[in-house]
Amino acid sequence: MTKLAIVTCLSVLLAGCGDRLTEIKDAFSGINSAADAAASAVSQDVHAIRALTINYNDESFTINDLFKTILRDIRWEYDGEKNELHVQGTWQAPLFSEQAWDDRMQEQLAETGLVTVICVMQDDQIDSSQTEVTLVYNQEKILQLSGDDALHHLYDTYLKK
Repeated sequence: MTKLAIVTCLSVLLAGCGDRLTEIKDAFSGINSAADAAASAVSQDVHAIRALTINYNDESFTINDLFKTILRDIRWEYDGEKNELHVQGTWQAPLFSEQAWDDRMQEQLAETGLVTVICVMQDDQIDSSQTEVTLVYNQEKILQLSGDDALHHLYDTYLKK
């Protein structure tokens, strides 16, 4: 009788585990599907642009290297009609390190500060005169740069890391 009770208890426990394992497997499948969808959402144009080489101050690096180094949680979009590359990501130091932000503000920016960069592409190069960089915090634009200064600031930040 004791053996039967133990076998019954184990069967019930294992049956519950099977359902849980199925739920975990389904969750992983959903995560994988979402990752695949996100990867395919980036157009071939964006992939080609990300691979372009930048030559600045005797250094060479790709557009992908630039943004992956200076921003976090990056989203890429390309508007083919305007030849504009739109890059959005979360702020991280040392970007805009010349600003007098205290440690608390830097922590908040690292969590919710959204940097948007718009680059016009011409002849497989970024047209620096048409570059726009903005930093938004709490739905308020707290910093904006444009033109050559904006792009060179991004390049200099990359080279500092």
